[in-house]
Amino acid sequence: MQLSDYLQVLTKRWWVILLTLIAAVGGAFVISKLLPDTYRSQAVYLALANQADNGLNIVLRNSMNSYRELVMQPSVLDQISQSTGLDISGERWMRDVNIQPRPDEQKIIIEVDAPSLDQSMAMADAVGERIVAEVNRINATLEGTARINVERIQRARLLSIQPNTQINMIAGAILGLIVGVLLAYILEYLDDTLKTSADVERFVGLTTIGAIPSSE
Repeated sequence: MQLSDYLQVLTKRWWVILLTLIAAVGGAFVISKLLPDTYRSQAVYLALANQADNGLNIVLRNSMNSYRELVMQPSVLDQISQSTGLDISGERWMRDVNIQPRPDEQKIIIEVDAPSLDQSMAMADAVGERIVAEVNRINATLEGTARINVERIQRARLLSIQPNTQINMIAGAILGLIVGVLLAYILEYLDDTLKTSADVERFVGLTTIGAIPSSE
């Protein structure tokens, strides 16, 4: 098939592409409205060494993942839940809380998904404060003056609301367009009827020298 043939298929079966596009966009809109809203909050903490020491900085980077593990335990999260007055199990917190240590930036990013903004922000701040408390507890057991301190540089704030209806509709439109084009070519491939003289020339490979006009 030449390029003109591909364009002809799209022109001929435009209605298939349009219907598929409308169905995909409509489906994405309906699904987005049926899904419950989820609020994602983010809090940011900074880990700093109290001395300009290369060895201490290496320890800092290696310790950041361990700070995450100190908190991401069901029993610890149960304690945090009780202290905030939220009736949420530690197992549920494990699913909704995401702690991202970033050693290169010396940051600890805490993100929480919850059905309400207030709950999401409260959970993110509570987890962050527990990390600070755990680090302070470790510091209290150390000898010497070298310490790693964790401090909050950003209180929990709204990061996003899911589902994002606009983004979902755009994704649905792209998917619908792709599926519609593929469906148009599949239908054209399955259609082996000859409707015009051009069809005869293309499939038979012979030049049309005449045609019988149709009559009502």
